[in-house]
Amino acid sequence: MFEIEKEYLDSHEVRLEVTFEDEVVQQAMRSVAREVSREVNIPGFRKGRAPYGKIIRYVGESVILQETAEDLLEDNYTKILEEADIEPYGPGEFEDMSTDPLAFTLRVPLQPTVELGDYESIRREWEEADVSDEEMEQVLAQLREEHAVLEPVNRPAEMGDEVYGNVRGTVEGDVIVDEEDVEMTLSEETPFLSEEFAKGLVGASEGETAEFSATLPETIEDPALRGVECDFEVQVMQVYSRDLPELDDALASTVGSFETMDELRQDIHDRIAESKINQAREAYRNAIVEELVEMSEVEYPPLALEEALDSLVEETERQVRRNQQMALEDALRLQGQTMEMFRQNLEPEAERRVKRSFVLSEFANQEGLEVTEDEVVQEYSTMMTSAGLSEDDLDTIPLSSEIGRSLRNGILGRKTLERLEAIARGEAETAESGEDEGEEGEAAAEVEGAEEAPEAAEETEADIEEKPVVEDEEAESDETVPAEDEATEDKTDA
Repeated sequence: MFEIEKEYLDSHEVRLEVTFEDEVVQQAMRSVAREVSREVNIPGFRKGRAPYGKIIRYVGESVILQETAEDLLEDNYTKILEEADIEPYGPGEFEDMSTDPLAFTLRVPLQPTVELGDYESIRREWEEADVSDEEMEQVLAQLREEHAVLEPVNRPAEMGDEVYGNVRGTVEGDVIVDEEDVEMTLSEETPFLSEEFAKGLVGASEGETAEFSATLPETIEDPALRGVECDFEVQVMQVYSRDLPELDDALASTVGSFETMDELRQDIHDRIAESKINQAREAYRNAIVEELVEMSEVEYPPLALEEALDSLVEETERQVRRNQQMALEDALRLQGQTMEMFRQNLEPEAERRVKRSFVLSEFANQEGLEVTEDEVVQEYSTMMTSAGLSEDDLDTIPLSSEIGRSLRNGILGRKTLERLEAIARGEAETAESGEDEGEEGEAAAEVEGAEEAPEAAEETEADIEEKPVVEDEEAESDETVPAEDEATEDKTDA
């Protein structure tokens, strides 16, 4: 029916030259011509009754041949891949066609190949997180500030007071701040805007307008204004003294459901410790993943990188719309960038994500890591109940749905990182012992976009429905481990 010539390319793709036998082409052209004759009025013949020669002369042989070529390629694409004995990563790309004989040139991306290094040799010391007295005191000081008692005073403002008034700020005549009814804390530790701004209000009384200059802090949102000197006019409406509460049982009961200050201190200690452990684990896992990637060899087609770039652009688009209420292209235009320049700048991060994702996928496969249906259902239940829904309101989740695949990805990602961490800490069983238990790994080869696994338990149902399957951000360093590959498309992009 057809002959195939293969050429493997350095880009981890294969070029296929597919030549159809003339007899097959002629038969297909007659079939196409019959279909055309049923749709076209050919003078002297009823629809569907015109002879082949008349149809060719009336419609044009090139038109019939073009449609024939499209049909042959579409109908036989899967068979072409099977006979070529290749496993595609995604849809192939049409490159060229010749007509005598009818032949196609296709470019097909190949499944990534990963050769893991000796990951069982990875070792990294785990450092326990300690909570210092200084950290405890910082949190307690913040609690006192948050629960300060305000009393109006008839005197000039002092450091430690709170000033209520209207603020106007200009830079070289341009108004950058014009706000009314602003509450401003005059504090060296947690000042409003900056300590320099707070000191500019010291000495101002109710009914007065304080005029002073202050350098804008580096933390200000607009990068163009960071470190710039701004002229302020602050109309003081009221000055309040701030009386900080004592660190006693009364404050503890005000902060939460604590009966004693000791209970509050223990809760603060536990929360700080948990936060530091999570941060340490994220850094630890990132380090060992990078070590695993560094010792492994990965080959993948350009399509994988393009998909990762698309995912990064989509993430940025959502962030820009959420934070700046504008389209990404408009935001880039304000920065003097084009979308092409932006994508080029994202390539290193996209390449990093692709490599990590494929390496972790192969690691999960070799370690025999699995996700059961019960685990997915439980994850879904936890996610929805955390969003405020009762179990009676939960629908049965289709495991093959986008939500099901996303949850499965997240669970597999966590298991993968937990396993790699156990190896690095010297707490894992050997691969041989795992094989003795008869564990079989799931094939994990589908890249679902950006590498982060979704924090399913923290998303509402609406959030899940509007998100593509992936990632997000590396919550607790959970990498997205690609899910089991779906059926490859049977058509080329052509």
